[in-house]
Amino acid sequence: MGAWRWYRTRRRLRTHRIWRLPVGLLVVSLFLSWLLPLLDREVTRFGHDTGEHLFAKIDAGSMATLLGSVAGGMVTLAGLVFTALTLAMQFGAGQLSVRVVPLLQQDPLMRWATGTFMATFVYTLMISVRLAVHEEDYRPVLSTLFAVVISMVCAVLFFALVARVSGVLNSGALLRTVALEGRRTVARTHPYRTPAGPHGAVAVPGAKAPGAAEPTVLCLDRPPRSGQILLAFHAERLEKLARAWGVRIELVPVVGDFVALQAPLFLVRGPMDRVRRPALLRCLLFGETHSSTVDPAGALRTLVDIALKALSPAVNDPGRAVQAVDHIEDLLTELAPRLAAVPGAGEGAAFSHRTRSWADYVCIGTDEIRHFGATSMQVQRRLRALYTTVALVCTPEQTAPLTARLATMDAEVDGQWPQELDRYLAHRPDSQGLGREDGSELRVKPGGPPDAG
Repeated sequence: MGAWRWYRTRRRLRTHRIWRLPVGLLVVSLFLSWLLPLLDREVTRFGHDTGEHLFAKIDAGSMATLLGSVAGGMVTLAGLVFTALTLAMQFGAGQLSVRVVPLLQQDPLMRWATGTFMATFVYTLMISVRLAVHEEDYRPVLSTLFAVVISMVCAVLFFALVARVSGVLNSGALLRTVALEGRRTVARTHPYRTPAGPHGAVAVPGAKAPGAAEPTVLCLDRPPRSGQILLAFHAERLEKLARAWGVRIELVPVVGDFVALQAPLFLVRGPMDRVRRPALLRCLLFGETHSSTVDPAGALRTLVDIALKALSPAVNDPGRAVQAVDHIEDLLTELAPRLAAVPGAGEGAAFSHRTRSWADYVCIGTDEIRHFGATSMQVQRRLRALYTTVALVCTPEQTAPLTARLATMDAEVDGQWPQELDRYLAHRPDSQGLGREDGSELRVKPGGPPDAG
């Protein structure tokens, strides 16, 4: 990625401080509580100089009472925002997955709502105190008008906040949000037309080029302030640095790995006199959580966590697990043709790194659900439908992980389901889990579109 794309990636994946935006809005409200009364004085002075009584029917005392009421209402709304945030995070972490908590923390609507409500409270409080204490001889027309406008904005933000929290409490809407982030990461990390060159591929860490000397291992000597999970790396910059230094650089961890202290970070082959560790570290982005905004594996991992939480004995909700499998199938069908078109690595690549294969994504997206959902016929039938549907968009080489898992499920049916009817049902793929007794397996006619069986 170029410098601009790397900047955008860092900005998108970097953890935003929750307090910065609210504090910034609070400072703006303090400034406006000084500026608008100053403008009101100028308007009043202009009326006195011209002999006109502007806004004669407006009473400063009544305006102070109105502003005090607005301030009290904003405190109540701010308390509601805090309660909504706590409820959403508690529900997300307890009932869905801890990986959805960063989505809520980084939600700009939450930060804007909190900051706007508290900024409105501070602004109206300062204006009302000024009017009550100093007995000003001007009418706070502009100050009150701005308070009315910002109160309307707060009302709109409140409705938006209620809708957002309702979306979090609705598992279907939250799954759709996670899947949307996953599709965005698929399009960003696996474009259909990947240019041929040194970055399409991958070398296995520790593998040596023919005739190459033993590599120098650069380890993580101190924990990054933002976290120790690798979220992204600037491949083009690392390639340029390697060529400029006359070395070969290999990134050991894959995106999503937790990099422990003193764990291998880079393998460098060549003279080390020009290699600069800080320059290499500036090409890496670390964070706290491998979430759905990072890469397709993060999105699949979040969906799988939600499915596993639904299959736990404490929750026992296979229907929600089937909803998660629906979106996992969608992401896998997006990934399969993109991964099939990825070219190989160039022999002269100065920078190499590991990437995930198609089998890795199938493993991440289905294996744990297959294990934990072994006693749920609904989940088993839905997984069978996933494998058969995804196989339709795969190349012959890509179908091997899918057929292997179908064979494993077939071998487990007799032991799991002793009754003949249950064995029959468990063998039938179904896109709804238990939508039809005979299933809904897709079959491809020679030279024609797929039919539902």
